[in-house]
Amino acid sequence: MGKKKSSGNGGLGSVFLTIVRILVFLFLIANFCYNGKPLWRSVIPSAEHAVEKSGKVIRKETEKAVKFVSETADDAKKAAGNAVEETKKAAEETKDSIKGKASEISEEDEKELEELIEKNIKK
Repeated sequence: MGKKKSSGNGGLGSVFLTIVRILVFLFLIANFCYNGKPLWRSVIPSAEHAVEKSGKVIRKETEKAVKFVSETADDAKKAAGNAVEETKKAAEETKDSIKGKASEISEEDEKELEELIEKNIKK
């Protein structure tokens, strides 16, 4: 009859397994220590400096951001304090003006007002 065709060396599964093996091998080599440092730091010394510099830059920018936020918070507290003071002053001025207006009411009007209040209380 005929010969059976073989599908090669395992197809796609075999390729995938080979890639995984290569990645594991590279990972193990990358973490192999030489003179107390990982091998990748010995092979690429500039990478270590780049990591250190980026760490310093991140720290510096974080400090700037914290300083800016604290200054903004202080400014917000000052503005809120000023708003409270201005509101208190406005309330006092309004109270004084109401007292001034109340003294301008005649005795007759005041009696009528009291009568109206009493009638409404009784209802």
